[in-house]
Amino acid sequence: MIARLPKRKAPGPNGILTAAIKQLPRRVMVAMTRLFNGVTRTEHFPGSWKMGRVFSIPKASKNLRLASSQRPIILLSHIAKLFEPDTQPSSSWHESCITWLPNTIELTAPLESSSISRAFDRVWYPGFLYKLLNNIQIPSVLVQTVASFLKYRSFFVAVKDATSDPRPVHAEVSQSSCLSPCLYAIYTDDIPTLAVQLQDWEEDVVLAFYADDSAYLSSSRRADVAVAKFQRVLDLLQNWLDKWRVAVNVTKTASLLTGQLRIMSPKLRLRGQKVDWQTRVLYLGIQIDRSMPVAAQAEHIVHQSRAGWSMLRPVL
Repeated sequence: MIARLPKRKAPGPNGILTAAIKQLPRRVMVAMTRLFNGVTRTEHFPGSWKMGRVFSIPKASKNLRLASSQRPIILLSHIAKLFEPDTQPSSSWHESCITWLPNTIELTAPLESSSISRAFDRVWYPGFLYKLLNNIQIPSVLVQTVASFLKYRSFFVAVKDATSDPRPVHAEVSQSSCLSPCLYAIYTDDIPTLAVQLQDWEEDVVLAFYADDSAYLSSSRRADVAVAKFQRVLDLLQNWLDKWRVAVNVTKTASLLTGQLRIMSPKLRLRGQKVDWQTRVLYLGIQIDRSMPVAAQAEHIVHQSRAGWSMLRPVL
């Protein structure tokens, strides 16, 4: 695990670089192994490993005085990351973003479809622990260790040489943690579909997940049928969101209707708010438009390339 650590990775709150960890003698590695075994045996995750150092990167063309104009990055201890299993999607599921996206497009290309993405971003700790305790496939020792991993997490903000006081984290799985994609998948494993409410001639909606990006896909040769089926799912989804205290920002939820459309279908509704139909949506970093050949993404890349070339030209 130490040999697989990235060489250039910013240090966490303890300031220990991955390059320093790679130079540790064997005796220290053995001691670290004993420490990790002790964490599992006592089912206690050290508090110092649960502290995150947060710094922000300003978003382009935004008012820097607003907190929403900053993109926060949290740094965790590399020692703590060594204790976690490597559960990133690309290694655990043997699929990367690039391989998963064509599967999504293939599902929607032949027929009318709709999608909702970028909706979920919070995890309710008591509800998550309840799901873990009722999952008979997970050993109890791992459940208790994960419970200790999630409880009493904290962070502080660093701006240049100044740091804030520590603050508690009440919800959300840390995105810097290797374990987070797996934990998020467990928490959202029971998101509703229409599996138990389908007619004999109906096909279920498809739920596409990649880490914390989610999308519903509904297909039919008639747009109104696809939209009606979609709305039934959203009605079930509202009850699930309330039960498990999942926050949804409807304004950041996008819907797309593909295919040849003569009359636009009624708007979808989520939590009583209308979700506008878009001519293109951003999913997994790719612009997808109504005609589906991802021409919008090609235009976006060309625009970025020209902007980059114009900036490099004076330097060259």
